[in-house]
Amino acid sequence: MLRRLAGDLVKTTILTPDEQFVHLPMTVLVPFSRSGGERHSLDQLTGAADAVLRRGTLASVDPASREIRTGAGEILACAGVAGLEALLALRALLGDQVDITVVAPEVKFVNRSMTVARPSMPSRRHGLPLRDVATDLGADWRRGTIDRVAPARRTVVTGVGTELLYDRLVVAMGARAERQWHSKGVLTYHGRQDRPAFRLLLRRLREGGLTRLAFVKPVGATWPLPLYDLALTTAVELRDREVELSLITPEREPLEVFGSRVSASIRELLDDHGVALHADATGVPSRPGRLHVSPGNRRLSVDRIVTLPRLVGPGPSGVPAGRDGFIATDAHGRVAGLDDVFAAGDATAFAIKQGGLATQQADAAAEAIAASLGADIDPDPFRPVLRGVLLAGNRPHYLRADISGSTAESSISEKELWWPPNRLCGRYLAPYLSRQVGFASDVMPQDELSALVGASLDPGVPDGRRAFATLRDLQPR
Repeated sequence: MLRRLAGDLVKTTILTPDEQFVHLPMTVLVPFSRSGGERHSLDQLTGAADAVLRRGTLASVDPASREIRTGAGEILACAGVAGLEALLALRALLGDQVDITVVAPEVKFVNRSMTVARPSMPSRRHGLPLRDVATDLGADWRRGTIDRVAPARRTVVTGVGTELLYDRLVVAMGARAERQWHSKGVLTYHGRQDRPAFRLLLRRLREGGLTRLAFVKPVGATWPLPLYDLALTTAVELRDREVELSLITPEREPLEVFGSRVSASIRELLDDHGVALHADATGVPSRPGRLHVSPGNRRLSVDRIVTLPRLVGPGPSGVPAGRDGFIATDAHGRVAGLDDVFAAGDATAFAIKQGGLATQQADAAAEAIAASLGADIDPDPFRPVLRGVLLAGNRPHYLRADISGSTAESSISEKELWWPPNRLCGRYLAPYLSRQVGFASDVMPQDELSALVGASLDPGVPDGRRAFATLRDLQPR
């Protein structure tokens, strides 16, 4: 009736715990029954009236602010690796008890951990549509960026000025990648967009136009494993050419975050492939053809330099962050001073920036949120276990280390150390991505780095809960 009288002058939202309207013509003063009667889909009815349907129960109304709160609340998550893991974890823990909105500037999710797996191969431009993921998981997807957060009003303001209410907020915006050097002859490898430039570099090395290549890890926040991938892949590609390859890193040992056992194996791999290692050292381009290495005031003659971008925190307005823009959290992902705001992934102040750790932070935040909304769980804190896949030609090496401080366990193996053995090791995200095929196959390619596993998302499961496959560790073999 309101739509008939007011037309499009008002925006209408209908809040109801039901999925269907049941017409019972002979019963008018009793609650709706879930049996008998003529049933109509509320999705179809609200769609025909150009209204928005929200499932839930009314918890409170604030006339002053004209805000209403639903029973279980709405959770707003910024997408990316941590955001998608949080979405999956919340659905696994809470079923359909909460409304979830996902905000992301990208239309598709691309697994960036695969962008250096085959840097010499042409880059495909596929990916996993975020709208499809949100629909699959019963969430609302909005394309946009987060400009600022107003915790006092529990409101997020997007880049175009749209205000979104939340009861719980998960900030998983990732970090901003910046070039360390703008010198000529330096290739900063961000990922897929730099594959053509890297292929051209390999071709010039293969043809003999270039003979000396240095891989340099910048000082500051970055994930170093892709640089080792690039160095070893280059060594394999050019194994029949006379080239000088070197790797310069401020780490005391190669990939030292994985522990001494792994570092010793990586040092041996580099040596076997003819890559000269300069550890506990920093490299800075000076004049063209020269790389200044310290300590020792050494000068290396190089034709080209390959490096990684350094990471800078997003520092969203309204969320406390350090001078570097990264957000400090407790072990459950809560942002200091903001009980209902959580952060996960590269946006946080945790020193190691890696997709697998981002998903573990998201899991800790999701459990804390679920417990706060009444789930019968004892939320586990973030206890980081680092997993990575290093390529040496066509032989992947699986690396795992418990860096929580509770144990010094670390392993390296040519056999899988977790399942599914994907590079992106999220408890829920890895199995979910592994089942994607077709145009999304490059999100989690079905090759020696990936295995297809079932991740049931059957909406017909009683009480709206879905069964999720989860990542599991394997014993070293």
